[in-house]
Amino acid sequence: MHLRIRAVATAIVVATVGAVAIPAAPASANVSQGYIAGSGTWTDDWNDEGPISASTRSYNNVVAMWQKILVADGYLAASGVDCRFGAVTTAATKRWQSDRGLVSDGVVGPKTLARAATRLTTYESDNWFYYDGLGSNFIYFGRLPDGRWDMSLGVDLEWKPLAYTHANFSICS
Repeated sequence: MHLRIRAVATAIVVATVGAVAIPAAPASANVSQGYIAGSGTWTDDWNDEGPISASTRSYNNVVAMWQKILVADGYLAASGVDCRFGAVTTAATKRWQSDRGLVSDGVVGPKTLARAATRLTTYESDNWFYYDGLGSNFIYFGRLPDGRWDMSLGVDLEWKPLAYTHANFSICS
């Protein structure tokens, strides 16, 4: 009986120590859900997004968002926003990353988006935001009640969700 109690106590200690020693996995976005999204506080919504690049999810609304950030920071001409992650966007991304001490690989993943998110500021509420780019270059974003992000872009300044699965701004050709 004494041996059984000792075995159970040992098992409980091992399970408890094992549970404490295993760090919780960070929350991560599921790109297959199709949108830049988050839950809880907005400040970490972009820290687990992407990747987008010339070879990965290269034509969608998230690419347009990234291109607008490059425009706001002076790395891309406004005429370069076309929802396509091509050679010009790749080169601009590499310069943007290099200037911020990031790996300059041309891939916009969690670290790149997390760095960009440091330039987000709330605008009137926790559902409206702006990206504070170079000079007076601002991009306005919204965060819907379900956690999905959207932005205004295009000829009619239409609001569209930041989707990985499609490009439906009027400027997307």
